Amino acid sequence: MLKKAFRFIINAFRFIGKPCYVHLLCVNVSTTVGISKKGTFYVGRRFRTRKNVEINVRDNAEICIGNDVFFNTGCIIVARECIEIGDGTIFGPYVQIIDHDHEFSQGEVLENSFSTSSIVIGSHCWIGAGTIILKGTVLGDHCIVGAGSILKGKYSDNSIIIQKRNTINKRQECP
Repeated sequence: MLKKAFRFIINAFRFIGKPCYVHLLCVNVSTTVGISKKGTFYVGRRFRTRKNVEINVRDNAEICIGNDVFFNTGCIIVARECIEIGDGTIFGPYVQIIDHDHEFSQGEVLENSFSTSSIVIGSHCWIGAGTIILKGTVLGDHCIVGAGSILKGKYSDNSIIIQKRNTINKRQECP
């Protein structure tokens, strides 16, 4: 609790006496940012989060977040290489952005071995709830991603990405 209060006090002191709050970070106290050795985390103006957002920058990785970016409740961002997010992008609840996979051999996961590829998310995008953005994804500017989508690949500017799912509801009689 002391750590959370300290973070709030530091942010409050940064803005005392200034006539304008345009650079204010509105980060929920439950947001965590973990930066490992030689990791780099850049964040623009007016960065906002809701509850339980996790941002992790692993060894030698980088996360660069533009101005006016908003993360809703429960978002998770983990970089082992590089994740870039453009200005004005909005993330719905429980979005995951992960730029790596575990490597495996003969059916077993190799400990501390990862396959990585950068992720680039353009400016002024809207990412729906529960979306998962996988390594190597490049999302252009002004894109809309429907809730529950899984993204991997390249998407041009102004794309609307919706992944349809069919619900099959079968009633089976018990014997």
